[in-house]
Amino acid sequence: MTARLRNQDGFSLPEVLIAMTIMLVIMIATLSSLDGFRGRQKLDERRSDTQESLRRGIDHLERQLRNLATPQTAVKSIYRAQATDLIFQTADPQKRWVRYCSSPTDSLIASGGANVWYEISNVISNTPPTASACPGTGWTSMTSVGTGVVNARNSLARPLFYFNWPKDASGTPITTDTSAITRVRADLWVDLNPGAAPPEQRLTSGVFLRNQNQAPVAAFTACCAVTKADGPHIVLNASATTDFEGRRLRYYWYYGSAPAIPTGCAPPAPPATPPTSYLGSGIVLEAVLPLTAASPQSVTLCAIDPGDLEAQLTKQVTF
Repeated sequence: MTARLRNQDGFSLPEVLIAMTIMLVIMIATLSSLDGFRGRQKLDERRSDTQESLRRGIDHLERQLRNLATPQTAVKSIYRAQATDLIFQTADPQKRWVRYCSSPTDSLIASGGANVWYEISNVISNTPPTASACPGTGWTSMTSVGTGVVNARNSLARPLFYFNWPKDASGTPITTDTSAITRVRADLWVDLNPGAAPPEQRLTSGVFLRNQNQAPVAAFTACCAVTKADGPHIVLNASATTDFEGRRLRYYWYYGSAPAIPTGCAPPAPPATPPTSYLGSGIVLEAVLPLTAASPQSVTLCAIDPGDLEAQLTKQVTF
């Protein structure tokens, strides 16, 4: 009987405490691993959701730019083309103005990076709201496309938008005429947890502005000068002038070192009197200069496309 009772002895109190302590350490380690895994999972989900939201925003921007409205009566499709601010007119019936911008411009100011905004103006107007703040006042609606954009991180100056501006002879971009832009690229660097793994991700896409009206390129020749009783006659030929869209152009000719060219190049309609520097119109013109005109003489061609974009070229003509 005594031997059987001894075989039924339980754990002593120290043994129970040691076993409980070991189990507690194992549970804490397991729960810590699960909690870290869950935290990383939530961060990955946020990162994936943010990237997907920004990707959808870029896709929407591309669709709008591909159907960019062509300018009419001197209204340009792209109103503002800056590194972090893009305003343009859509091709829908209301010709709405839309805007994509970054706030703040320097993403180092914001925790988690800058926010990209999408704004719409339903007011029919030749100009959009001009507020420089992002988001700005005067817009009908504004929506956050996504956050975590770190284009300006670590003192980098990586623009959100790139444009193929034309360049002068020295290679400096000419940014005065937005109608010259034919390609736009969006380039977003995204990082919801700067300084920690994984590294920042890049979202980029570009679009060719297939409907963007471009100014013509003026070119002409002058030949066959003959002096007659009423003055020197010169044949001016602008057939070498080109238009990117291949549309019919209007041609107006003027002479003089500083000719009085009316706004829009075309002379005023009758009965108004055209300026004395006006020679005539047409792709080929037999121009008659005054008898007092000295040789060589400056002749200016002004070519206008149906969207009212113009190109001017001045040459010295000898007769």
